[in-house]
Amino acid sequence: MKTIHIKFLSAVILPAVLFSCEESLLDFPPQTQIEDGAIIISQSSAEKALVGAYASIRGISGTAILTYETAADNVILNSLRTVVVPTLRADGGVTGGADRTGGGGYGSYYTLINRANHVITAVNELNDGLFTSGSKGKILAEAHTLRAFAYFDLARTYANVPVILTPSTATNQLGIRKSPKTDVLKQVESDLDIAESNWNGNNWNVNKGRVSLWAIYAFKARLYLYQERWNDAENYASKLLLNPELQLTNLEAGDNWYETRFSPEGIFEVACSTSEGNPVRSNFTTAAEGGLGDYIANPDFADLLNDPDIGGKRSLYLKYEPSIAAWLVRIYNKSDRSSSVFLFRLAEQYLIRAEARLKKATPDIPGAIADINEIKNRAGVALLDTPGALSRDELLLVLEDENRYEFAFEGHRYPDIIRTGRAGEVFGALNPIYKDPRYWVVPIPTSELKNDPDLEQNGDGVY
Repeated sequence: MKTIHIKFLSAVILPAVLFSCEESLLDFPPQTQIEDGAIIISQSSAEKALVGAYASIRGISGTAILTYETAADNVILNSLRTVVVPTLRADGGVTGGADRTGGGGYGSYYTLINRANHVITAVNELNDGLFTSGSKGKILAEAHTLRAFAYFDLARTYANVPVILTPSTATNQLGIRKSPKTDVLKQVESDLDIAESNWNGNNWNVNKGRVSLWAIYAFKARLYLYQERWNDAENYASKLLLNPELQLTNLEAGDNWYETRFSPEGIFEVACSTSEGNPVRSNFTTAAEGGLGDYIANPDFADLLNDPDIGGKRSLYLKYEPSIAAWLVRIYNKSDRSSSVFLFRLAEQYLIRAEARLKKATPDIPGAIADINEIKNRAGVALLDTPGALSRDELLLVLEDENRYEFAFEGHRYPDIIRTGRAGEVFGALNPIYKDPRYWVVPIPTSELKNDPDLEQNGDGVY
């Protein structure tokens, strides 16, 4: 039996994002994390090591929200009070917006990857007899999914990145060249395939604060959208939309997805607590509420959300603060700091399926309209007419807008516009530099380049 020593990579953390949320919901043993230098020799030690991977995903999910939101057009700097789509700089910061020290959390993703690599390698080499029935497969399914989460965000943020599948005890791993974005996404798919195969046939209880089969299905639907595998995206979204245990909430005060931990709409969320609060709350709340007040809603976008014919009930995502004459983001703003971060929720699956139905070889226009109308109906806005009123391309623009309204401030807007190749038109109207696709990826932080001479900066032909 081979034992694997653990020494985790140090994380790169954005100064304004210190992600620490409630551990008890994860149902792990009292000792919640393996210490550096310890070894994985049993089910108990493997589960404790897995906690370290979950701790990493908490941090990077908060970082991702700020990375994508500050690079898009839904929020603006409170200090500037003007719409600024920033220019991403080669030092990992931005010009024309808030400095994003840490380059979108590049190093933090590799911390998660290394932790997952340790668990995957060690658990695969341990005898099955050391685990209770099914637990080995469950641990591996969770670790593979968490590693996939890191590589997926790396690919859509930086495009081409190194793929590392072996654990390291060093503070960094040098000399590994970048893989093309398509290959990085293939690794994501491989991890999710392994996770799904380990899960199938096992009737494990669903904990929405951890990886579940539902989360794997939702992740695969999103991945296939990025890979433009429309039939697969439709099929995996349908697995969740046909699940009677998942349903859209009413989007009313006291009955909505963002106020209730593990709501019927949630699929996979980072659950926070009063003592270990939501990671981005301070960025969107005023000093009077204990926050930094860095960002407010773009006033033009707030007008759209507050329009009963466009945003409808989604005006609940905002609240007006007269002391600074600004619309604030409400969805992370519970006074006790316990607002969750939603990694996947059911509404996304309707819009994934709608896009897949519009773009597949034989478009399903009526089916796409039905899916879009599910989201519009929940928001209380006018439904789309029967097929024929709008062309396929017009429906795709309606879908783009619906994604913007529905997932306001959840970090979807920027990668969606990049993914569909419309950044030049949408963001280029606010910052002409976005007409050049080289600016559609986040630069790798200069600190990472200095540490590893073989790591190449993003430039020509990276996207």
